[in-house]
Amino acid sequence: MQYTSFSDVERLDPDALKTLLIAGEPPERVWAAWALGLRHHQAFARELRATAAEEPHAGVRRHLVVVLAGAGERQSVLTMAAHDPDERVRATALQYVARLAQPKDDDANELLARTMLEGTPLLRLGCIAGLRPDARPELWNAVDACVASPDRDLRWAAYEAVMRHGASARSGPELTRTFLDVEPERPTRVNAFQLLLQCAGVDGFRQLIGDASFPATFLPEVVEAFHQKGVRLEWADVERLIERFPDGRLVHRALQLLALGGEGAARSGLLRLFVAERLEGGSSWEMDQEVLTRLRNALDQNRGPLDEPERQLREALVEHVERAANAARDDRDDLEGIDEEAREILARLVALDVH
Repeated sequence: MQYTSFSDVERLDPDALKTLLIAGEPPERVWAAWALGLRHHQAFARELRATAAEEPHAGVRRHLVVVLAGAGERQSVLTMAAHDPDERVRATALQYVARLAQPKDDDANELLARTMLEGTPLLRLGCIAGLRPDARPELWNAVDACVASPDRDLRWAAYEAVMRHGASARSGPELTRTFLDVEPERPTRVNAFQLLLQCAGVDGFRQLIGDASFPATFLPEVVEAFHQKGVRLEWADVERLIERFPDGRLVHRALQLLALGGEGAARSGLLRLFVAERLEGGSSWEMDQEVLTRLRNALDQNRGPLDEPERQLREALVEHVERAANAARDDRDDLEGIDEEAREILARLVALDVH
């Protein structure tokens, strides 16, 4: 009789399961192993050890590794990690060796260290996937070294593991920079920034971006990571992004990160953006409206007198309004020459500067 699901096999008695473990089809052998393992049937581990040694199907052996590890069969898993002929079986076994290994388990740790030094990317991935936070420092140092690996899967697994466990002597920003220097794919770089944000917070980004050698071409991805995580920033952080953007069209996206209620501290910067748009143009309507809305909030929140740079911006705005008015008088059909929004902001600036 052939069984078609684990639920069919799970109901069998122990003797039937033992028979199926040896004589069944590959899926049936897997189900029988899991059923015996879940029951913790007497002597099941010994029978699974014998089965694993004789099992011809690599996919079944991978499942047997998991069941044996769950039964605490450390030596059996270690043997399969070192000697199984199939690389994927060894990688799975290495994952469980790493999970089970205590810092004083010399044989297990020596195998892991040798694999991290000499193994293929797949075998190293197995080690990293199971490595314990309290693993020996030399193992975590080997993982750290894989952050610059040319293998994309190994590179990401190493970066994620070291970042999440804080297992590197290097800071999160430094580790991220190492990863970025070899990572060509934009979505993966965004994920790396999100992980840095999760593990090191905004301070980590300040350190990363504060380095003058940090490539400005990565900044759009930094902004995207902030947006995807729903993070809002103080003006000083937004301004740092805006100042380094290689493409003015992306300033709008950065400006949207400014926390609502934080515009008061950004009054001078927002006024500078507002005046620059009037004098230079080139921004989208959406960007212009974003700046205008934020500047209105800033003028509501910060009613202090203008400082000298703001007075200079006000004078530039006066000249713009006068030119626009003159143009409108010369061409009465030129309604666009009447910049009512600039007039509104100018009137509010004048009111603030009255002593």
